[in-house]
Amino acid sequence: MKKTIAIVGAGPGVGFAVAEKFGIEGYNVALLARNVEKLNALKDDLLKKGIEAATFQADILDRGQLTSALQEVIHHYGAIDILEFSPTPTWESMRTARNIDIANEQYHLDYQVLAAITAVQVVLPQMLERKDGSVLFTTASSAQHPVNRTASFGVAAGALLNYARLLNMDLKEDGIFAGIVSIGALVVSEGKHKGDFPDGMPTITAAEVAEAHWNLYNQRNVAEIMLP
Repeated sequence: MKKTIAIVGAGPGVGFAVAEKFGIEGYNVALLARNVEKLNALKDDLLKKGIEAATFQADILDRGQLTSALQEVIHHYGAIDILEFSPTPTWESMRTARNIDIANEQYHLDYQVLAAITAVQVVLPQMLERKDGSVLFTTASSAQHPVNRTASFGVAAGALLNYARLLNMDLKEDGIFAGIVSIGALVVSEGKHKGDFPDGMPTITAAEVAEAHWNLYNQRNVAEIMLP
């Protein structure tokens, strides 16, 4: 029976690249995000590559809807073997440290940490029953190395990083792997060159991020990878 990866926060960058990588390796792909029209475009691209894919609408800030969407995935495919969580908040939501207020930081905690916990709690019971499964996260390197211009994001990213680390510690005895990929560069499309961006700005392709997830998932010898 084919295994299934569910990608929460799927978009045209990292989410699609992870979907493509795991799909080519033989996994069913469930794409979850708020905009169904955009999701269906991604699904069509995957189907053209011979990858089994389906879309499920989920606003990650609506915990009930996210829970229902993941339950739909389980009903559709029978199980979620890998959960990949990689939503990206808008630049407009970023605040420097002095400008963080309760409402802004609550948004980032809801968007990253509490949505992640919601998703994990849906998939975990089956994984524990099977003694098998993986939970993968994507964040920015500001989780480890704070950057003031994205401070409000970084506070929540740091919490997500520690959640991933703790899940790795807690679940390994049950045969379940948890890991996180932190990105310290601008994610660009294939074919873009260093000269397309300001000097000193590191870049990485979405495909390279997806490859890191694949290696993390298969090797399971570390809980986290930082790119580049």
